[in-house]
Amino acid sequence: MAPVFIRSIEFKDYKSFAHFKLSARERNVLVGPNNAGKSTVLDAFRIAFDVIRSASKRAPKLKSQGPYGVCSTYFIPHSAVQSELRHCVHNFGSGYAEIIFDASNGSKFVIRISPDDDIESFVASSSEPQKNTRFLEREFGAKFIVIPTLSPLEQNEELVQQVTVERNRYSRLASRNFRNFWLHQSSEDFEKFADLVEMGWPGIRVRKPELEPYAPGKSFVRMFFRDGPHVREIQWAGFGFQVWMQSVMHLLHADKNSIVVLDEPDVYLHPDLQHKLLRYVTKKSGQYFIATHSTEIINDVEPGDVLIVRPTGRSAKRIKGDDGYAEVYNAIGSSENAQFARLARTRKVLYLEGKDARILSKVAGKFLKSDFLNDASITVMKTDGFSNWLRVSTTSWVFNKFFDFEVKVAAIFDRDYRSDLEVADFTAKMRDAEVKCFVLPFKELENILLVPVAIGRVVRKYARDNLPADLESIIQVRLDNAIEACKVSTSARRSGSRISFELERNPKVDVTGLSTEESQSFESSWRDEHGRISVVPGKAVFTEMADYVQKNFKVSLTPSRVVDEISESELPKDFLKTLDQLQVFFSDK
Repeated sequence: MAPVFIRSIEFKDYKSFAHFKLSARERNVLVGPNNAGKSTVLDAFRIAFDVIRSASKRAPKLKSQGPYGVCSTYFIPHSAVQSELRHCVHNFGSGYAEIIFDASNGSKFVIRISPDDDIESFVASSSEPQKNTRFLEREFGAKFIVIPTLSPLEQNEELVQQVTVERNRYSRLASRNFRNFWLHQSSEDFEKFADLVEMGWPGIRVRKPELEPYAPGKSFVRMFFRDGPHVREIQWAGFGFQVWMQSVMHLLHADKNSIVVLDEPDVYLHPDLQHKLLRYVTKKSGQYFIATHSTEIINDVEPGDVLIVRPTGRSAKRIKGDDGYAEVYNAIGSSENAQFARLARTRKVLYLEGKDARILSKVAGKFLKSDFLNDASITVMKTDGFSNWLRVSTTSWVFNKFFDFEVKVAAIFDRDYRSDLEVADFTAKMRDAEVKCFVLPFKELENILLVPVAIGRVVRKYARDNLPADLESIIQVRLDNAIEACKVSTSARRSGSRISFELERNPKVDVTGLSTEESQSFESSWRDEHGRISVVPGKAVFTEMADYVQKNFKVSLTPSRVVDEISESELPKDFLKTLDQLQVFFSDK
């Protein structure tokens, strides 16, 4: 049977796409700004991969699919898919998201995802639909190799059952079981893998994993590599080496019938390895889809292989000739260049952590009646917290010294687990660097969302089923339990942060006394409801509440929806004061 490749992918009401189409070729390198939809496209392959794996184990049903006629249809539970499907429908609509894969053999594989019902997928082809378990493979037959999001390996990887390894093998948890996977593979396959590793890192030879017992009935799985005269465990290797090993592991069984899907391989790999990985994928696969920000990868392919994905577009655009690269670099940032150009024009920059801008903008628009954070006169840039303070603190100096113009710089940092003294010391440093610095009066921005009555309002507003009369009490209890579960770890983190800071100031400080003092202070603040809410990891607690609300009331609990329902009296006064001061700072000439 001839290999099957993808001619196009079409999205309808899927995530950020109301309607979007990508026409595919043998080589497809997706580029574009952050949040443009590159990973959204690749997530569709992940969903298809899991749906096909599940569908291949069951017989289809015959069902009329509108313009497609009667088709062999598969109903797949959400649990069979490892991607998050809760918010798959565009703009949280009540219908379904649709992904259509148009294959080179003329067939179409359609996936419909509803937040409330099983995934419905079907094959539309010229053949008579059948209830045969082999029908999907015979009529669609695309062989996807989807490399999951890669991350550093576990420092101590425990021996787990093979069923766990297989369950996580293609998911974002694959790195947790890397050594376990190779422990159970044949020596022949491992040697092929070792050869590929050495292709990227000449002179380094990995060894098959071995067990290291550490308790009765329990073992760590260790995997060593030789580097010249030295033998080390792979946990001591750099992230680049670890990611290279994982990449070639997933590519080991790729062939010219394979469609390889790879999301941002440039994150951990230096340019030389990016080139090697691209060449290997090109050599081993029949078709590939790669999302990247790397100019190394972009420059290593033909212009026609590059597709620009934009959040406002209805289709991905292939560049034509060398002149098209300027548009590519514009799109990806070289986002840094785009931000620099904007900053040179606005001369106002606000540093924020993570995705805080969206929530802050929503709050400012509602309570200050001014969406100044979305004002084109302010350049919002991302920082990675206190650890990135040097970049923030030198911004004003750099622009004044090297570009001869003044820049107004402000920053909002999460408090995390820091003590009052450390926060005061930090803000003083930033003030000396001419930065208007604010540290949130709670652990992180998501803590403002932990308002049970506001969560209750969201549920009552969006629920379609009957709700219990004591809904607010149920939510209050659930939130209290989620917060209480964080008590021990939060106390330990706060104590550890305080001790680390004090030791830097005075290596001879009384650690025991500090620990006791911090513990007593924590217990005192924990007795107050607002004290508890302010110190726990807000992002984690809110995620737990969102999962609970989705599971029990079939309502999507999002930060935006909660902010819509929060009243001014339910927000910390210091927080609104911070936003007001920030607005005044940027409005002053």
